[in-house]
Amino acid sequence: MKLGEKILKYRKSKRLSQEELGEKVDVTRQTISNWELGETQPNPEQLKKLSKELGVSIDELLDNDVKDVLVEKVTNTENTTKVVLTILKVLLVMIVLGIVLFIGLIVARIIVKNSVDRGREMNMTIHCKLYGEEHGFSITYYELTGEAFALGGDPYFSDILDLGKYEDAHQIMNVINDYVKKNGGTCTLIDDLDTSTVIDTYIKEGTLTKKSATVVLELKQNYEVTFGEDYYIEKEVNGKYEKIKYKDGKNCLCNDIGYILEPNKPRELEINWGSCYGELPKGDYRIVKQFTFSSDDIGDRYEPQHMYIYFYMD
Repeated sequence: MKLGEKILKYRKSKRLSQEELGEKVDVTRQTISNWELGETQPNPEQLKKLSKELGVSIDELLDNDVKDVLVEKVTNTENTTKVVLTILKVLLVMIVLGIVLFIGLIVARIIVKNSVDRGREMNMTIHCKLYGEEHGFSITYYELTGEAFALGGDPYFSDILDLGKYEDAHQIMNVINDYVKKNGGTCTLIDDLDTSTVIDTYIKEGTLTKKSATVVLELKQNYEVTFGEDYYIEKEVNGKYEKIKYKDGKNCLCNDIGYILEPNKPRELEINWGSCYGELPKGDYRIVKQFTFSSDDIGDRYEPQHMYIYFYMD
């Protein structure tokens, strides 16, 4: 059994979520996921902490895994050396170096693009005034790669600029900003808002069942925040979260009711997903809700953002 499989096995035996184990060994939930998937491996200090929290020895965690990895690396190195030597016999040195460089760049690009550890989910919003009207547009993206995966807000820019063809969040914002400026308008960009610094969200202890949970929302900064009853649920699959489908083709839109969240006044919101999704099987999940906020820094303009409530279903 490989190291990642052992971490997964002992974590589940301790009834710990990835986020809970990450807190105990001072790493992120994503790092735990990477370890379990075999994408990365813990360093010696992290192995010590894992051994302590999982209640197993380091030797038991490692077993022959390290030896197997070393053997595999040596074998791969030997194979690569044979290929390079064969090429050198046929091609000139400069051509070989050019091919190696070209292949290296392609491989590096693929690794970066497909890497599970793409960083935190961040949000940025742009507000523009154009032809006497105001338009807002927001993007949720990965912090380390800049990859945009959720576009929202006013559809005005999406309709005229075909923003879906761009992958990079900052490139999308530049396209919007350039268009508005060329047409005599102005834009204000609010970048890299970490929603966890605005609102603290968590499942109330003792309320989680396979069909419902009580979510606690607590405002941590001096913003004016509003939110509704709407939400959806995502499940972690192969290191990333995917939206789960409603059961039996149900349409589970919630009532359009607005709530206000004030500093030092936590709110409890009961979420019953049983009729929409049924009972959730074992796994890591998150509830996704949208809220809007305003502050003195942005005047009367409201910023749509997403908040995530993580939980593990045993």
